[in-house]
Amino acid sequence: GERGTLPEGVMLSRRTPAAWRKGFALHRRKAGTDRYGDAVAVYDMEHPDVTVADGDEDGICWQSVRTWQSGGNLSSGGRVDAGGERIGGILEGVVYGSLEAAVFDRLVIDGAVYELRAIQSWPCHRVFQLQRLR
Repeated sequence: GERGTLPEGVMLSRRTPAAWRKGFALHRRKAGTDRYGDAVAVYDMEHPDVTVADGDEDGICWQSVRTWQSGGNLSSGGRVDAGGERIGGILEGVVYGSLEAAVFDRLVIDGAVYELRAIQSWPCHRVFQLQRLR
């Protein structure tokens, strides 16, 4: 082909090793009603819809946050300080498996609850953008 082009079907990214994939519990958003009969989002936080173990095909691989950032005092990704590893308020990760997830579903990761705010679909993976709930 021409200079600077790749043969059809060649991808520039490589799959992340399974050992790097982080597990989580997925709680899907469901429709419910409040005491007045109005429609509200409901989450069964006691019983996850799906549990993914570390290293599973559907595990999430953390990335540096590049595509979305909110204002305020939230930090991006994780950091390490004198007190140990700290996970910030906004996370972005790649998922290679076929796990069914939707915006506003909730993921519990190491005891912290995150809401799935955006999903970007690519030919071989999806990018999940999560925000920690206060």
